[in-house]
Amino acid sequence: MSVANAHQPNTPQLAACPRPKMRRDFALAALLVAITLAVYLQVGGFGFVPIDDNLYVTKEAHIRDGLSAKGIAWAFGTFYDCNWIPLTWISLMVDASLFGSSPGEHHLANVLLHSANVLLVFAVFAKATRNSERSAFVASLFAVHPLHVESVAWIAERKDVLSLFFGLLALYCYVAYSKKPRVARLGLSLVFYLCSLLSKQTLVTLPFVFLLLDYWPLRRVGPQPEPGRFAHFLIEKLPFFALSAVFCIVELLAQVRGHSMRSLAEIPLGTRCLNANLAYAVYLKRALLPFDLAAFYPHPGTSASLVAIGTAFVLLATITWFAIANARRWPFVLVGWFWYLGTLVPMIGVVQVGIQQMADRYAYFPMLGLYLVVAWLIPALLEPGTARARRLPLIATGAVGVYAVIAFLQVGYWRDGVTLMRHTLAVTPDNPYSRFLLGDALYTNNQIAQALAEYHHAVSLAPNDAESRFRLGWVYQGLKDYDRAAEQYRDSLALDDKIATTHNRLGWILWAQRQYAEAEQEFNQALQLDVTNIEANANLAGLSRARGDYRRSIEYCQRALELDRGLLNYQRLIAFNLRDLGRFDEAITQLQIILAVSPADAEARSELAHIHEIRGDRPDLVGCAN
Repeated sequence: MSVANAHQPNTPQLAACPRPKMRRDFALAALLVAITLAVYLQVGGFGFVPIDDNLYVTKEAHIRDGLSAKGIAWAFGTFYDCNWIPLTWISLMVDASLFGSSPGEHHLANVLLHSANVLLVFAVFAKATRNSERSAFVASLFAVHPLHVESVAWIAERKDVLSLFFGLLALYCYVAYSKKPRVARLGLSLVFYLCSLLSKQTLVTLPFVFLLLDYWPLRRVGPQPEPGRFAHFLIEKLPFFALSAVFCIVELLAQVRGHSMRSLAEIPLGTRCLNANLAYAVYLKRALLPFDLAAFYPHPGTSASLVAIGTAFVLLATITWFAIANARRWPFVLVGWFWYLGTLVPMIGVVQVGIQQMADRYAYFPMLGLYLVVAWLIPALLEPGTARARRLPLIATGAVGVYAVIAFLQVGYWRDGVTLMRHTLAVTPDNPYSRFLLGDALYTNNQIAQALAEYHHAVSLAPNDAESRFRLGWVYQGLKDYDRAAEQYRDSLALDDKIATTHNRLGWILWAQRQYAEAEQEFNQALQLDVTNIEANANLAGLSRARGDYRRSIEYCQRALELDRGLLNYQRLIAFNLRDLGRFDEAITQLQIILAVSPADAEARSELAHIHEIRGDRPDLVGCAN
């Protein structure tokens, strides 16, 4: 046989090589989706929880009414709920158009996005490392790790799964660019990165991840890069760093305007740094042992154990030293560890937003760095050979299986607000915030007595907490015990007079007690704090009418309608005011607008007939008007 003929039989085998690899990758991808759905499909039967779900689905009219040009303009033009996340609002509008306000479908949309993220994690790591098996292991840990349940099972965390979806697309395009540099690929990566930041500003650290991947596995720079070459890699990322800087400023503005950023007087910088050190270690512990996970972890302030803080510092310093010392031998340890440390920086608490110490959702992207370390370090520590080939699949399957079971149970706690908050209180220190959230859930379920007990408990835990006192007043108001409600609202405002809702509720009680001047003062104070406050405008419309000032009532109704066109009650109130001003034609026009939207509105029809009767219209003309 000639040399040429001897090579001929191998040619078809080489050509066919990609096919088995492609089939294997498709099989791995299908398995990843299957385990993801096995853990999360149960959320299709879940309801809302009392933390932000109403803000994201049912309360804001622009979202509730579904996708529209006006809604898109609102999404890009507002700092709603202390955030500027227009693509998240638009995605929720799409859900509202498709599903209305049904919680199950909103939950499943999150699961669909998480499943897409799982596949993208697999694709990114497989393309970057050319190792499908280990990349699939990274993706499987990401798919089922219990720390990610909060990001997926909580409707309000749509921003998390959507932001990472676009972030992973940006990462994939960057890896593709690194393999075959094309300006279009880098530009597409930049577009996806912009979309990620428009969904949530969590991934402001993504350009830093690009630099880590340049070191390993892309190996675009070595341990001692040439200055000119390294400068080139920095320059190509300047647009990414510029976007990151801009959106850091946007996020700070949103939090400041929403009054959610804590001052240094409340939590000093030293306390924040010590807590950040501790939080890094706690995330590590929960990555390995994901038990006692909760929807809220109260900030320890200065009460954190110095022993725990010291132990955390030693642990972090030791791992950092190990990663640097073994950078040449095991570069993936350095990359994965600094991925974890770096991408957690915006959420670690040095810039303190809210009153929590940490949150499971903050680990959604950073944990990928730790999964990377595990997927590559364990095989490196085992001796090559048949034993390793047998052990690794068993170890990987066992770990994924255990985490999937724990995650499945953790998902179940998100079934409803009462279940979630009772679990949170069972596994975290008793705190007023969790207590009044449990009260919210019980109140929503019409369990008023139990809710009242929880709010009292919250006030007893933190007598100087304005939010707890507001919640207590809210329940008393629902029980029509207005004197006690007003007392709690005043106590709340004495502690924090910057909450528009408290001014609104106190104003409503004063109005009911015919203290009109005092009520108007509270409503106006609410508007000064929040010019887009629908409730304040609506209350002022009603109060002005009660005082006989019909023209001012119309003005406030119109402001409320500008904020929410679905407020037909205030369209109707305009008609009543116009009628009492003797402007019958305009009143009829307003009522016809209502009937065009809601033909079965009996009150509008009755009022229309009443106005025609006042004017003495002939019956045949009345019929035409109707």
